[in-house]
Amino acid sequence: MDQLLDQLDANLKELYRKVVDADAALNQLQQHGKGKHKAIFPKEAGFQSDSPRFMPYLAETAELVAAMRHSQQFNTATLQKAVQQLKWLHQTVQEFQLALKDNH
Repeated sequence: MDQLLDQLDANLKELYRKVVDADAALNQLQQHGKGKHKAIFPKEAGFQSDSPRFMPYLAETAELVAAMRHSQQFNTATLQKAVQQLKWLHQTVQEFQLALKDNH
């Protein structure tokens, strides 16, 4: 179980820098009158967060992983939720980065 949680932590760390960069780009877009969305992910994505930036979603996923590590309870449903959230984050951040490159 520790090895799996370590892999989830590694994913979170990998995403952190990308999320910081993506949120900075969103801030710049908003300053130029673009990026007027209200949330990154729809409710169906399974996040409790509702934000126009990526960091609250990453923080929510990190809290979920930390809760699994500290409770020492390996809950399959919680694990699946964390993995799904990481998948959404990786995919969406990557798509956003590609869209930024295509527009430059």
